[in-house]
Amino acid sequence: MTKVDPTLAEYASLIEKLKPSVKSPDFDQVLNSVTSDIPKPKRFLIKMELKRLATPCARRIDLRGIVDEECTEYDHQGVIHYLDDTNIERFEKGIDKFGWYCNGVYEEIINRSRQQKQSRNSGIQTEDVRADSTADSGGTVANYPAVGLQFGARQLREEERMNYTMQIEIEASVTDLFKAVTTDISVSGCRLKLQQKYPIVPGQLIYVRFLSLEKEFALGLKDKIQYKVISVEKKQGYIYPRCVRTYDVDTHSFDEFLANFINGNKRRYKLNLDNTVDAVLIKGYEQYYLPRVVSLPVYIAKHENGALYPVMMLSNDHNKHVSRHWLDENNQNCLSQLLTHKRISELANKTSVTKETTIYGFTHIAKGRTYFYSATCDELAQDKNLQRIFLAFGSSKKNWMVYKAQLNELNIDGAYLPTTLPPTKEHKAIKDKNRPSPRVLSHIAKLKYVVTLTQLADDDAKALYQQNNNFELSEVNQLKVYGHSKTDPVLPIEDVAFKYVNLRSQTRYIYKTTVIVSTEYVDKIAISKDFSINGMQIECPESMNVEKYEKLKIELPDLQQISSKFKLKGLAYEVMGFNKAKTIIHLRVFEERGQNHVAKQFFEQLIDKNKEKLKPAFMGNVIPGLAEALRNLYVRAQNNIGFFIHKRGIRHELKNIGYSNAQTASLKLFTSDNESGFNLYPLLRNNYLNSFIVNMLRRLQRDSLPAYQDLFIRVRTQETNVTSRFETILAAEMRSNSARKIFIQKASQNNVLFFALRVYLSRTGRPDTDYISHELAYVSQYAIHKAKQLEEDLWSVTAVGDIIDITEETMLRYGFDQSKVEGQLAARSALV
Repeated sequence: MTKVDPTLAEYASLIEKLKPSVKSPDFDQVLNSVTSDIPKPKRFLIKMELKRLATPCARRIDLRGIVDEECTEYDHQGVIHYLDDTNIERFEKGIDKFGWYCNGVYEEIINRSRQQKQSRNSGIQTEDVRADSTADSGGTVANYPAVGLQFGARQLREEERMNYTMQIEIEASVTDLFKAVTTDISVSGCRLKLQQKYPIVPGQLIYVRFLSLEKEFALGLKDKIQYKVISVEKKQGYIYPRCVRTYDVDTHSFDEFLANFINGNKRRYKLNLDNTVDAVLIKGYEQYYLPRVVSLPVYIAKHENGALYPVMMLSNDHNKHVSRHWLDENNQNCLSQLLTHKRISELANKTSVTKETTIYGFTHIAKGRTYFYSATCDELAQDKNLQRIFLAFGSSKKNWMVYKAQLNELNIDGAYLPTTLPPTKEHKAIKDKNRPSPRVLSHIAKLKYVVTLTQLADDDAKALYQQNNNFELSEVNQLKVYGHSKTDPVLPIEDVAFKYVNLRSQTRYIYKTTVIVSTEYVDKIAISKDFSINGMQIECPESMNVEKYEKLKIELPDLQQISSKFKLKGLAYEVMGFNKAKTIIHLRVFEERGQNHVAKQFFEQLIDKNKEKLKPAFMGNVIPGLAEALRNLYVRAQNNIGFFIHKRGIRHELKNIGYSNAQTASLKLFTSDNESGFNLYPLLRNNYLNSFIVNMLRRLQRDSLPAYQDLFIRVRTQETNVTSRFETILAAEMRSNSARKIFIQKASQNNVLFFALRVYLSRTGRPDTDYISHELAYVSQYAIHKAKQLEEDLWSVTAVGDIIDITEETMLRYGFDQSKVEGQLAARSALV
């Protein structure tokens, strides 16, 4: 940083005032008149300082890494500078002030930028402490900005675009003629930068004259080039119109010149890679989010006769339990009987923007056979007496199920999400490779909807349903109307495994068999859910008092009957994880050093001899490319909100959210007028990032099932101040169910809205770099620093979250009438 002469410090304002006069022929006369009361020695120093500042400068300015904003190339008389928008404006004002690029312009930009960087660095710790203490003392920190990433969004370009700043002249009308600059340019379009006072609006036709190019090249243009304004972005006192050529006249020679100019200079001036950079980031976050969603997407086909029926589901480690609950005594999946044509049709015909409902179900086992019962909240509301019996008896059963069902319409064209690579010969093969094959397109041709099922039942909720409802055994027979007939056909649903970086080392196979689990104090009978060579997942009828890494002994009596070679008793296993209720236990073989575990040998042989009969927990895709097509369809047709936790050093940050549907009421909670577009105040107030989210994260391992908590939000719709508008509290922070019900009642009055959000959190593994490799390589070719930044951003993600709106089920669980619930949901639609 340039040091200021201490003897001139008191004359800093005077020097600033005289800078525009340096280029004047009568500079000496102006100086003498202004400094007549200053001693001659100091007057001489002032003059020398002004002359020094006005001395022409050839030094290049590069602010990359100094300022936070993105820097673009700025060409001034053949010298390429790297400046952000603020300093481009400062540079241009300096040129106007001095008349040329000189030391004064260089020093002002460098000094101010470095001062701002030092202020930021020294203020980070203070700012963090201040924000936390303010939140603790009353929640007055009102701005928690986050960048929203729209899942499935891809900005495609038909040609390469180059960052290039040059002087232009715009004719907006007969009387409106003004100067501006370009920020980037392609053969068929450009992005401009001009002061906000000028009248430019989307849809307007403008005429552009390329002043800088005309000085250097013979363009052969008889008239100005006509453009149409597509969009206008406002930022820091400037407007940035995006424009496209109209080709109202033939300009073949100019088109050819631009194409050659961009191709010949794209390494010097750098290509504009914003769309590819955004795509890499969005795809990277999608691959973090989708393998960890707890909701199960079920794809609905429409038959020629109009019948709607489920045909496929997209499963991962975290949502597979939803379909497992529907296995009958023959290991047949009966989920299709839950999603009937009638229920799907009623859901599709709802008039609300988001089409959703709550579905209840339970199983009853008699004489070795499994019977399923289910009903939607709308079906139960038609008979209050049956509703009471169903909720009371169903919630008393071990396999009690409560689902949030969300329906979204599919656009089959969305099965293909093209890469953002330019349409060149070298990239054509990559683009074509990603297209769904005719076989895939034929397989998904009849898909009409996707229904997303989220299991909401847990022990606390189950107890509340039992508390609010009661039944007599003599009444139970009345529930037959909700039973699934054993004689009705069960339509198969194809289980398609989500394709992602699977960090598991072995394939797991779905198989039910009896397992006797022995701890130090007790023996219990359980059922296996799946197994691999090295481990298994078991389900117990009641909670087991086990801890992580505890050693157990297991026996496999049914499997022992088919094997005399191996003794399947007293097998040592280690507890690796369990659900909240400790009814589902994840086990891994416990192998002493130098010993061969009997279970490993047995399962290795069993798998080897029965591979055709055993069903992998993740089915290998029968049709290549099918999982990718279903993934692409779902990523643009779901209503939940993802969020991403980054770890920077020892600090955790939540500054990115992902969404598909911009019209959900829950997303509108977070919309904001700030530059990022979203404010996470309702989620992060009260220092919830640390006390709630990070605290939950610390208890999770990478292979742990997602943890969750429920967040209650009260919205005062007539308040505009964010701290007065929102009141949020974790359900677990309230003393009792009565306190929670009172909160809901107060949030359901006039001009007040209630939201219940279930916030899931899981730890992540490494990013799926294979999925973004082609686009990342393209970015690296022209902007290695951007590629490195992208990799740093993705590798720093340490956890991924899922926010699910469970307002309807929560109000029903606390005993609110269906009409009251529907009124609240209708009132929330005003947010959308």
